[in-house]
Amino acid sequence: MKLTPPQKNLLKRTFLFIDLPDDSFRKIVDQSRMLILKAGEKLFEQGQPVTDFFFLAEGQIKLTRLSAEGDEKVIEIINKGDSFAEAAVFGHFSGYPVNCFAIQKSVVFRICAKAYINELRSSVDCCFSVMTRISHLNHCLLREIDSLTLHNAMHRLAAYLLTGIEDEEGSVEIDLTTPKHVIASRLSVKPETLSRTFKRLIEHGCITMEEKHIVIKDIKVFRKLMMLK
Repeated sequence: MKLTPPQKNLLKRTFLFIDLPDDSFRKIVDQSRMLILKAGEKLFEQGQPVTDFFFLAEGQIKLTRLSAEGDEKVIEIINKGDSFAEAAVFGHFSGYPVNCFAIQKSVVFRICAKAYINELRSSVDCCFSVMTRISHLNHCLLREIDSLTLHNAMHRLAAYLLTGIEDEEGSVEIDLTTPKHVIASRLSVKPETLSRTFKRLIEHGCITMEEKHIVIKDIKVFRKLMMLK
C-alpha cells in the first residue's frame, strides 16, 4: 500500500529524510510502502537479505536474537516515530542481524534501501547531514550500553521509565505499553528481578503503581536518587 500525503509528511520530518531535497525524497517515497502488522507478526528474520529499512508510524516493535540455548533476547524496543534496520543498510550487511516482531498492532513504512542510497550518492551535503545525525544517535546508544553494563537493575529500570520524559519537576504519569517480560529482556534481567525492582521502587516511595499505570511522585527527586542527572 502506497504512503498517503500525511504519512509522507510524517516521514519527511524524521532525521533520515529531513535534509533530503524534495526531488530525492519523492523518488524514495514513490518506492516506499505501508505495512500493517498484527500483534506477534514477524516483519523480517535474522539472516534475511537486507533490502529495506523501516519507520514505525504506529504501534510497537521488538528486535530480537536467539541465544545459544534458544532463549529470545530483546535487543531493542522500537516505539512510534522511530526508524530501524538502517544500520544493516549502511553497514552493508548481507542479512538482517536480528529478528523483528510486532509487539502490538503496528503500522510500518518500508523504505527501499537501494533507492535511498542512490539519492545519498547524488549529494555530498546530504551524506554529511545524515552522518551527523547518525553519529548523535550512536552516542545515545553508547550511553544506553553504559547503563546496561555498569548499573544495577534499579538504575536500568529507572532509566527506562525516564526515556523521553523532559519534565524537570513535579509528578509524572507513565502507562506501560510494553509487556513486562519484554522490558525484562531489554534490560537484561529476569522477569522476577524486574518485579522485585518495581516493588523496591514502590517501597522506597519513589513511585506508585497500579497494573500498568505508574506515577513518579517527584521527578527531580527521582532523578537525583537514581543519579540519572
